[in-house]
Amino acid sequence: MVIIEPENNFSSLKTQLLVNYVFTKDVSSLSLSKVTPDFDPIIGEIIESKEFTAKDGTMCIIHNKVGSDIKRVLLLGMGNRENLDTEKTRNLIGKVVNKAKELAISEFVLASFDEMDEDHLSAIVEGIKLSDYSFSNYKKDEDKFELNQVRILTRVDLASNQKVIQRSSIISDAVNLTRDISNLPPNDCSPKDLANFARKLSANKKTKVRVIDEQELEANGFGGIMAVGKGSTNSPKLIVIEYSGSPQDEKPVVIVGKAVTFDTGGISIKPSDKMEEMKFDKCGGCNVIGIMKAVSDLDLDKNVIGLIPAVENMPSGSSYRPGDIIKMYNTKTVEVLNTDAEGRIILGDALSFAVKTFSPRVIIDMATLTGAAIIALGSNVAALVGNNEELVTKILEYSNKTGEKIWELPLFEDHKEQLKSSNADIKNIGGRSAGAITAAAFLSHFVDDTPWAHLDIAGTAWNQEGTREKTYNPKGATGFGIRTIVKYIASYNAH
Repeated sequence: MVIIEPENNFSSLKTQLLVNYVFTKDVSSLSLSKVTPDFDPIIGEIIESKEFTAKDGTMCIIHNKVGSDIKRVLLLGMGNRENLDTEKTRNLIGKVVNKAKELAISEFVLASFDEMDEDHLSAIVEGIKLSDYSFSNYKKDEDKFELNQVRILTRVDLASNQKVIQRSSIISDAVNLTRDISNLPPNDCSPKDLANFARKLSANKKTKVRVIDEQELEANGFGGIMAVGKGSTNSPKLIVIEYSGSPQDEKPVVIVGKAVTFDTGGISIKPSDKMEEMKFDKCGGCNVIGIMKAVSDLDLDKNVIGLIPAVENMPSGSSYRPGDIIKMYNTKTVEVLNTDAEGRIILGDALSFAVKTFSPRVIIDMATLTGAAIIALGSNVAALVGNNEELVTKILEYSNKTGEKIWELPLFEDHKEQLKSSNADIKNIGGRSAGAITAAAFLSHFVDDTPWAHLDIAGTAWNQEGTREKTYNPKGATGFGIRTIVKYIASYNAH
């Protein structure tokens, strides 16, 4: 859908819409005579009347003469040139996509601009593909307009830019795949269904998918996953996705994602208000599918493991209870004080399984883990906690490039002290204070000395109350974190 072309003689250009970037300081000298001299007098009038100012996101459409090869020109305000960053570029391009769809335009052309380096080109592609997403699987009469093609004109190296477009398209497609799965209602996305989505990744010969079912989980001591999952008729699964892009002796990066396909809270049942949003409690696990899809399609020369503990947390006669003491996969015991703090329990099993089975060089987990993360940072910033400064710094570095806002929270021994139990090794909640951090403190008991980072995406995994509107994040799941983590994996040096 997104292709690159050299900027050459505009007389040969044919399109329904040509988008021209305009910065505030360039408005007075704006000329489109290279497109067609007929535009310049009109532009002069528009500028004189201050109909178009080139402030951030302002747009002005100029229609050409009937029969012209370039049907329309859209002037896109980019604001001050010195304030341009990739996030602004991504958001403004999404605005163009939305306008094109509103006008039922199936293709358009983006002119080049001086600041179009690799990062900005990547942001343009993401702006196009991520804003073009919508979830309408269940709307029978939905009239969805298809955007078929976007051409990007360039003044520089065509081959190099084509690689950037291909890479950014693959990652964006992985985000949209994740959104598709994350948006599914719980009746169509049980742990078994999620495992079937993951199995499709095995079409790549470097990728193997194994699903550990209920019987094997119980036989091998996955006490945490079994405890949380036993309240539902939909049996729990542990999904293991192995991508081998390097020699077998190279230690892998392991990505773990929480997938509670629906979370009622169990016996500690949630209030009914907005409980339907708990279909998004599987977003961490869905992210892992997206990340592994991107890693596979990019053909990275890395070894990467994706682990998804998948359960449905339901209240029933067979549910685990407050007061229960669970023996986890690493043999530590956990006193359950709240069955709605279930994500950390299933992640604990998956993390310790990762350490024992794969001896990873790095572990990153992603989870819609705590409402406390939203209280601390709001609905636009994810919380990051880790035990390795280099790993945390790298994730933050790449989040600045992707526009996925992440903030590091501390983890001190004091936080671990809050989890001490008089009846077991630890308890599953540490009280109201520092709730996002004590949840991470719980997870730290299952990674040993492995470099580890925990990403709490409870506020950012879907558009919810307080979410800042972004053109490239349509309603529903966002796929937050995928672009950041894929960039980290792609740049990771295992030697």
